[in-house]
Amino acid sequence: MSENKKYTIVVKRSRVEVSEAVYHAYHKEREAERYQNKLIHQFELSLERFQDDGVNVEFLITRFQPSIEDKLIEQEQLRKLHIALDALTVEERLLIHELFFNGKSERILAGELGVPRMTLTDHKHRILKKMRKVIED
Repeated sequence: MSENKKYTIVVKRSRVEVSEAVYHAYHKEREAERYQNKLIHQFELSLERFQDDGVNVEFLITRFQPSIEDKLIEQEQLRKLHIALDALTVEERLLIHELFFNGKSERILAGELGVPRMTLTDHKHRILKKMRKVIED
């Protein structure tokens, strides 16, 4: 029955007969494009869309800005973190920097330093405890 079926697509406002494979490929791409457009619209942030949806844009802008208190707390935490980092030895600072700022895994860093991973883990815990004590004082 599918052998007698004719497959057509619309090209420049006229129907064109195509093979079954072309027909399915065309509609697959068309559905993919429709889905992408839906996602774009779903995550689109524009002033016009907000106005159409009745959203108060000024409220959204102020809602997502950190408050003065949040900024001050963050600044204080950063100040304490810098003091704690300054209290470390060069080797301790290097270990913390590689693990937390460069994102190296303990396994990789232990291999680079030529120490067992558990030894490195113990050093990390000791250093973090030392930093916590400086921050809490």
